[in-house]
Amino acid sequence: MLLGLQTLKAQNSDVASNFRNNYYQSSLQNSNTTSLEIKETLLEEGKYVYTSKGNEIIIEIKDSYYTEYHTNNQYTKAKIEWSAEDKYSLEIIDINKDNLPFEVGTKMDTKIVKIKGSRTYYESNLEGLTWSGKFRKI
Repeated sequence: MLLGLQTLKAQNSDVASNFRNNYYQSSLQNSNTTSLEIKETLLEEGKYVYTSKGNEIIIEIKDSYYTEYHTNNQYTKAKIEWSAEDKYSLEIIDINKDNLPFEVGTKMDTKIVKIKGSRTYYESNLEGLTWSGKFRKI
């Protein structure tokens, strides 16, 4: 365990100097294990928008949740978990939208590949299907 902790501390030091100190070490409650948590991410809490089939879809990121608001009062809600400043996973926790190819519990991985002005470009993977897209902060 000590060797692993020393390696983790060395990695933390390298990450901190290379990525503007975006990570920190924390102990899990009632546990002897240690994990890394992300302090800063490339997406801020707030609202974003993208277009799908001619419709604007509003995204809200708040309090570790990612919610998409679609037309006709439909929505999808997911828990967002960051694994790096530019990578996150979404786990669907609530759906009120017709004709989706996934259900509650489905996980999707996303990597932010570029930010240019208010636009964020990403690549996502859902159960082996990969695509790229963009949205903008509003």
